[in-house]
Amino acid sequence: MKAIQTFWTCGRSLLEHNFWWYNPQCHLMSWALSCLSLHENYDEVILYTDVNGYKVFGELLQLPYTDIIVQYEGLSCPEPHWAYPKMLTYSLQQEPFIHVDGDVFLPFRLNPGIESAGLIAQNREKGSDYYKSIMNDVLRRNLILPGYLREALMRESIPSYNAGVLGGNDLDFLHEYCQIAFRIMEENRLLESCNSKVCVNNNILLEQILFAVLAEVRHRSVATVIEGSVRDNGYSYGCFCNFYKYDFTQLMHLIGGHKRNPRVCDMLGKILLDKYPEYYRRIVALFPQNNLRFQNETLHISTPDMSVQMCIAHYQDYLCSLFSSWNDLKTEELYLLEKRLSAYPHFLNAKVEVQKTFVIGKNPYLSLFEIPSFWPEEAGATLRKRINPGRADCPDVSDIVCIPCLLGKGYKELLISDLCYNILILLNVEMSFGDLYDRLRFCFSPDVRDNEESVYRMVMTEIEYLCYSGQIYAYLPS
Repeated sequence: MKAIQTFWTCGRSLLEHNFWWYNPQCHLMSWALSCLSLHENYDEVILYTDVNGYKVFGELLQLPYTDIIVQYEGLSCPEPHWAYPKMLTYSLQQEPFIHVDGDVFLPFRLNPGIESAGLIAQNREKGSDYYKSIMNDVLRRNLILPGYLREALMRESIPSYNAGVLGGNDLDFLHEYCQIAFRIMEENRLLESCNSKVCVNNNILLEQILFAVLAEVRHRSVATVIEGSVRDNGYSYGCFCNFYKYDFTQLMHLIGGHKRNPRVCDMLGKILLDKYPEYYRRIVALFPQNNLRFQNETLHISTPDMSVQMCIAHYQDYLCSLFSSWNDLKTEELYLLEKRLSAYPHFLNAKVEVQKTFVIGKNPYLSLFEIPSFWPEEAGATLRKRINPGRADCPDVSDIVCIPCLLGKGYKELLISDLCYNILILLNVEMSFGDLYDRLRFCFSPDVRDNEESVYRMVMTEIEYLCYSGQIYAYLPS
């Protein structure tokens, strides 16, 4: 039993087109893992492709195919009919085979009972309103179809087999099946791009439904990799895309929308990196525009650009989290805190030598929001103006303090200067004003520091603001 695969690029770049995946990088990772899983279990793994496919899979990634056959360069086929080159590949086979799609992974070889079967498919599908509506659309296009196929499309539950894996030992049947599909395409001119009958749903009709219906008509049984039936739109993440179960499952198939799921694609990359790191590295190196470390080993990581709206939203999230943490504050608790915060005039009115003995502390519920330096200037300016238009334009005002309060709306947003910021940072523990003042003097340049009167005045201006606004308190120890 040999394993074969088909990839027709339709002239598109594998490094630029995502082929309906989350991105081109994930698409290549899927093909690599699919090929490598087959290589682990089958002696012969062959890819049928075009020149673009050969250059990427064969030359750049050096995937371990036994052979890469450039079969579909210049293939005349409308882009929506991607199943057509797959069926051409089926028709070329002269010995038993399984065809495996590039979004299908077989961690283990199929069991002998399946491999010896006349016909093999991934699983039988249980037709629902999903396929019924799709085939009703096909019927409205007035395709010329064999009577038995048209009759099957009228059923309530349309028979089908998923062709993620398809093949077998009954080559006569497989060749007949392909020839019937090709005849339908020819009679309906489905290889002409301008034809209104061209439709992506024709793939399901000709590859999956025709296979099932013809097997019924010819009284052939089909061995399936997955036992039982799967609802035609029931390919769930848990059953088919859970990479945590990769080493314990017979088959995984990232069908349809799962290809665009960032989590699924991320886990795909992790499995490839864990099992085949050299191929993972080759793939990510092909996308230096997405992986900056592959542009320069000494990467300086830049902060992502943020819009003004994103910045304001980030601040609002911060506020919401803060409010949530204050929910359990009791009114009596805030009342006692406000009383303590309101006693600061005793400190301001004391003589300088007595002031030095006062203990200064920070509001225990104070939260400091530092406006990130990488924010657009407009974002910081907008936020500051919203909080306090009169103080927003002060050159040294840069950060925001939030505190709960007893009155008004229950909280305050306050703008602070750089000197206020330094005071609050130093007050992570209570200390005497004398100690605080001595430490603050070193925040000034030497030429300013020597002017004692000027330093004292500037410090007291900010201390008064912090006391008045409820950010710090002052008391004389007994």
